Amino acid sequence: MNQRRDPADAARLRTAVQDLRIALALSTRKVAAIAGLKESDLEVLDVLTRGGPQSPTALARRLSMQPATMTGVLRRLEDAGWVIRRHHDHDRRSVEIESVGHARLADIYRDGSGRMDALQAGMTPAQIATVLEYLTAACEAVTEATAALDVWRPAGSAAEGGAS
Repeated sequence: MNQRRDPADAARLRTAVQDLRIALALSTRKVAAIAGLKESDLEVLDVLTRGGPQSPTALARRLSMQPATMTGVLRRLEDAGWVIRRHHDHDRRSVEIESVGHARLADIYRDGSGRMDALQAGMTPAQIATVLEYLTAACEAVTEATAALDVWRPAGSAAEGGAS
């Protein structure tokens, strides 16, 4: 069935996503401050929590950080007891970083997590599926757009064939 859509729906969705991005950025800043972390430290912990132990190189690549910057972040996190370094099981020369501060962060996130749980508790399975589908596709779109920024040039620049 082909339903007519209000042309303003896309703009409203974009605005809602931008509002969510701003709210998440503010939350990240506050959580990092409460935990005594920098925002980049919290990003590393989030990636480790979601993806499990990873090499410093993989973390730097995932977060688009220079390896030297990642080294500093990991040193701070290790010194503060948020992560541990361990040798890889199959290659003792390789090091993996593991997050060990889950409980400390979970305590800080507890209220926000509870609010999100309450929000989704009032949704039907179909609504949850729709939101998940949209957020997954939106994440992929943002990831692709971010990758495209690696070669971005302003419109009309010499690389675009415009006047210099």
